[in-house]
Amino acid sequence: MYKRLKYSEWLIYYPAKLFPALALIFAASALLLFSSQKAAEKAGGTAGKFFRLAVVAYSDTPISEEGRRGIKDGLMETGMDEKRDYEMAEYSAHSDAAALNGIIDAVKNADYDLIFTISTPALQAALKKIQKTPVVFSSTGDPIGAGAGKSFSSHAENVTGICSMSDFSGMIKLVKEISPDVKKIGTVFCPAEINSVLYKDCLKKAAEGEGISLETVPANSAGEVADAANSLCEGRGVEIICQIADNLSAASFPAILKAAAAERIPVFGFIESDAKKGAALSYAKDYYRGGIDSAKLAFRILKGEKPAGIPFEYISKTTLVINKKAAETAGIKIPKAVADRADSFIE
Repeated sequence: MYKRLKYSEWLIYYPAKLFPALALIFAASALLLFSSQKAAEKAGGTAGKFFRLAVVAYSDTPISEEGRRGIKDGLMETGMDEKRDYEMAEYSAHSDAAALNGIIDAVKNADYDLIFTISTPALQAALKKIQKTPVVFSSTGDPIGAGAGKSFSSHAENVTGICSMSDFSGMIKLVKEISPDVKKIGTVFCPAEINSVLYKDCLKKAAEGEGISLETVPANSAGEVADAANSLCEGRGVEIICQIADNLSAASFPAILKAAAAERIPVFGFIESDAKKGAALSYAKDYYRGGIDSAKLAFRILKGEKPAGIPFEYISKTTLVINKKAAETAGIKIPKAVADRADSFIE
């Protein structure tokens, strides 16, 4: 039988029984609060806020795809969760300038908290129409030439980002290591893309500094790339194609490979995926890393920093990928010293 407790005994008995349960509840609540505080710290002070972000790309090249993937992974590295902390709309103009302008108009009026641009044309379109919403660019070789500012530290107040300028001197050093006697290299370029013209000039300067001449052929549309590549490879004495990275050549790279293969001319690329597609090697800025880098700049803005106070930066990583079969087919041998520096190989 249960013992009937007096009132004075109840005052002692029940608290003794209840306190352990209350203590457990209190401990669990404290743990949840601590976890929430840690999550807020990890999210850098953005916890409790929900952001609307947009990504605008000019084309659907591997550069753009890597950049988009890097942005998402970069935001995740900061502790932000896509469902909890933000939503992201993705736009592509599919290499159509009119469509790009329409997209920029749409995102300007959609009240986004921050806009990512991928490629020089996307940045240029944003600069013309967006003056208040923060813009973070990537995959842009010459942000100053694109009109984003006077220097990396003095620029448009609502803009910052990651410069993807290729390492032209590094590429020419690779050319000399692999083919010490080379006298002429070549590239197709797009006069309509300011970054393409800049890259052509930078490659020429780096090559001439090592006693190598650069042969160039222009192409203004995808339909012109095959003819330009054939012209470059036939009868001009080009020994290696060092194909600069721009939107047009990236979208039409197979045509360049085909023309070079017909003349057994090796192709070196400035986009990592070039080696995967059949170039003998690629010495490329890591556009995926560029996306991550741009996401981290964006995160600083979402935490409260002003874009005007964040200098432009360069992509933090360059990768060397060697396609052994393509190199052998083109008749070149990769020295051990070069192979030892490779980040990866394609057999």
